[in-house]
Amino acid sequence: MHNSVLKISNGEGVVFGTGFAIKQAELDCYIATCGHVVNDCNGEVFVDGHRARVIFNSYENGIDLSVICVNGIECKPLPISNLKSEKVKVIGFSKILGEDKREEVSNISVKHNVEISKRNGTRVNTIKMYTNEPISYGYSGSPVICETSNVVIGVVYLQQGDNNNYAICVKHLNELFDLEEVCTDISSAKQKISIISDLTLEQKVLISAKNKDNFDRALRSYRSLESFWVKPHLDREEEDKSYSDISSRVDIHELVENPRSVIIKGRQQYGATCLAHYLINYAWNQVEPSFWLYLDANKLKPHTKQVQKSIEIILNDKGLTLDDVECVVLDEFSCSIDGANKIIDMVSKVFENKPMLVMFSVVENPLLSETLEFPRKYEELNLWALNQKGVRELVNSYNREGCFGEENRVVNKVVADLNALNIPRTPQNCLTILKISEIDFDDSPVNRTEMIRRVLYLLFNVDEIPQYKTRPDLKDTEFTLGYFCEKIIRTKEQYFTRDSFIRDLSFFCEKNEIELDVHVIFDILYANNIIVMRGASFCFKFTYWVFYFSAHRMLQSAEFSNYIMSDFNYISYPEIIEFYTGIDRRRDDALISIISDMKVIRDTVNEKCNFPTSFNIYNFAKWLPSPEQIEIIHKEVSSNLASSNLPDEVKDDYADRNYDRVKPLMQSIHTILEEYSLLRLMKCVSAGSVALRNSDYSSLELRHELLDILLSSWEQLTKVLVALSPVLAHKRSVDVDGASFILTSNFKGEPYEIFNQIINAIPSNILSWYVDQIFSQRLGPLIKNKVERSTDELSRHYLHLILITKRPKGWEKIVEKYIVDTDKKAFYLCDVFNCLKSEYKYSFASAKDIGCLAELIKMTAAKHQLGIKRPSNKMISNLKGYVLPERYVL
Repeated sequence: MHNSVLKISNGEGVVFGTGFAIKQAELDCYIATCGHVVNDCNGEVFVDGHRARVIFNSYENGIDLSVICVNGIECKPLPISNLKSEKVKVIGFSKILGEDKREEVSNISVKHNVEISKRNGTRVNTIKMYTNEPISYGYSGSPVICETSNVVIGVVYLQQGDNNNYAICVKHLNELFDLEEVCTDISSAKQKISIISDLTLEQKVLISAKNKDNFDRALRSYRSLESFWVKPHLDREEEDKSYSDISSRVDIHELVENPRSVIIKGRQQYGATCLAHYLINYAWNQVEPSFWLYLDANKLKPHTKQVQKSIEIILNDKGLTLDDVECVVLDEFSCSIDGANKIIDMVSKVFENKPMLVMFSVVENPLLSETLEFPRKYEELNLWALNQKGVRELVNSYNREGCFGEENRVVNKVVADLNALNIPRTPQNCLTILKISEIDFDDSPVNRTEMIRRVLYLLFNVDEIPQYKTRPDLKDTEFTLGYFCEKIIRTKEQYFTRDSFIRDLSFFCEKNEIELDVHVIFDILYANNIIVMRGASFCFKFTYWVFYFSAHRMLQSAEFSNYIMSDFNYISYPEIIEFYTGIDRRRDDALISIISDMKVIRDTVNEKCNFPTSFNIYNFAKWLPSPEQIEIIHKEVSSNLASSNLPDEVKDDYADRNYDRVKPLMQSIHTILEEYSLLRLMKCVSAGSVALRNSDYSSLELRHELLDILLSSWEQLTKVLVALSPVLAHKRSVDVDGASFILTSNFKGEPYEIFNQIINAIPSNILSWYVDQIFSQRLGPLIKNKVERSTDELSRHYLHLILITKRPKGWEKIVEKYIVDTDKKAFYLCDVFNCLKSEYKYSFASAKDIGCLAELIKMTAAKHQLGIKRPSNKMISNLKGYVLPERYVL
């Protein structure tokens, strides 16, 4: 949301105001602001440095609104509504110490329906705002945003004293500009559908009880745990594309107050099903109950009659009809469902005039996949993992009796373990950490394989099992389930019946002379939501269980291990490698295979691209390059492209980058990267990274060799992206073989300017792709030793970025030496500076590490400004004109 609020200024930047995106048409961004802001710019209107053209300005007509258009900026339009709100927030620009500052003023009380009459007879509908702090100069044109729904309801235009401001209602903006593509009147969708059917009191009570039971079932985790509900974080922004925790957050209750077609995207374990049943329960329990129909996409077949029959059965059972349905909730929908497109199309047709809430499961490693096409337009929202406040709330619910000790200690343990395991802060993961801590709170698991093993140990050895049943041995269980999950991997048949599960496991046990009560295994897995029911069949609730047991099968079956490790099969299932190497953390065989494969792929890419060995523009790139230095980089890329084996289309595009030939260009790029196995190399790097992270007991020689090949692959990826940077600068995106490289709206300017921005961003992007996969604190000594031995400048730079980002013991001394040894004008020093600032601003770090980051930031800035190899503490403290970035903490 913040990124859609932009600064409006004149050429010199002396006069400025605020605007916000209301429409995006290809590369044209339409921005609403105040008419007097445009007038003050005196004919030279700029948006974030880009010259804009005025579409209209109604200031002289008495409506202080204007819409301008700028080319080259891409922003997500903010939704507009005539909705009324008790509390609002404002996002706008001001200045501090001569620097631009975009800031949010929240929790503002308002008074609606304030009409202001102009001298020319125009009547302006306004909103009066009572602020707790002044809305200063520069906020004119700022969006007034409803706190609960995050829709824009007004435009700031007039100040009266320090604490009273007025905003023009967006109805005037709707009258002046066509906002057809934006939601312009959410209030019209707020008409509730009453229950038409004449339900008895008993029927109503039964519906309430069923809704509550479904919600409780969705919340249920392990059998011996209570159910815990933590309000989820629902956001308009994608989780991995925003640092803000509040700017675009959506109140989940607003979905019930204002039903409309929404798709909610969430990864596995993020609680989408829990949210679905919560909303259904909440809607029914309103003063005027509304019925939301729940459909499980896994239980629907892609046949019209079957879908209609399923809906009829549910409604008839409740004594309801189609007309009683206010909203349809389609849960567990994903690209891995057979006939996914047909299912959503059929449901959409049955409920053509009803809003649909689609809970879309983002499957990281689908066993089946399908390209989806949605039959109607959906508002897109995203589920985020818990912030620390959410973790604390869940911990307090779990730890009511204080059995684990003091609150902060427990919260810090859960957060630290999740960070060490590189897994998201979902309620399920938090509960898992707490569950395994029941045995020994002080003993933290070292990897995800160990964490799951401990969970299974609790389920099979500690939790209560009926006395008349035999308790299964955990090792026998893992061995047997490994065979079963091998079949799922090979056949890609993820659904099974209870009978087939028992039959297959019984056959395997008999063949291997193992005495095991497989009925009990099924019951334990089902009771603890590891296996769940889908229609008439069952499946593992999360695919990681399949990969975990399959990894154990690899340990027992050389034939299956060879199947996974041959022909690059493992890169389709990187979690198998993670679990396999994590079993005993010394799976040398996996490391040997991955090293061999990565060498083949890297060498194939290198030979066919034929980049010169010396092709590394970062060795001579500068901190703030002059136009002449940028031209040198252009020539370096151009000359290396010319001498490479890349097709002529790519070379020509660099030389003739103003000529528009999108179609042939994209075709040629597609061929290049398929042929050069770029995507395969990227996936292999992922698998190799998790293998290295979990292999702290493997041969030291193999670990060093794997780290070497990973770093050289990072370099190879860097070279390819540098070579593609002219295309990205000109076309802004490259889509190949399932992998997409897309420039965000942060890349602005002419192609040659964007080219320089891309070059600067490549190392940090590659780091972000792989650093969480490769690093654990146990890997710290290996990384630090590699820094001392590495002679390649780019590899050494990547190693230092890893140290800054992950901060193992003693990291600060190594980074300090790197800063001292690096030239004051070098790109490497600039990149370190930016990485330090980013970590200082956003990372979860100890007080000690925050202090170290601050000192290193000051040291880097002082070295660059003063040109002294090692600036003294006094020099650093006297540094002029530099302020540490503001810390952002969840």
